[in-house]
Amino acid sequence: MNIYQRIVLVLGAAALVAAILTAPTIYIISGTHAKLSAQVAVPIELQPLVSPTTALIHSIGVIGVTVLLFFALKGDIKIGRKKTKK
Repeated sequence: MNIYQRIVLVLGAAALVAAILTAPTIYIISGTHAKLSAQVAVPIELQPLVSPTTALIHSIGVIGVTVLLFFALKGDIKIGRKKTKK
């Protein structure tokens, strides 16, 4: 494992956490939300949750890109000029 693969793994892990935490939230309504009459309204309690399907889709995308970059950088990276025969 070279240094570029390690950098890709660290950035992939950070992107995975960001993708899960920034997924849009959905609200689950608990209790009844019907109005009994015009004067009396029943309170609605909203419980915010992260949308599991959207978070899963974002996570799979981030993992896929990370794996592709990891294997693309698998070969030895040599920096320098190639020697040519004259």
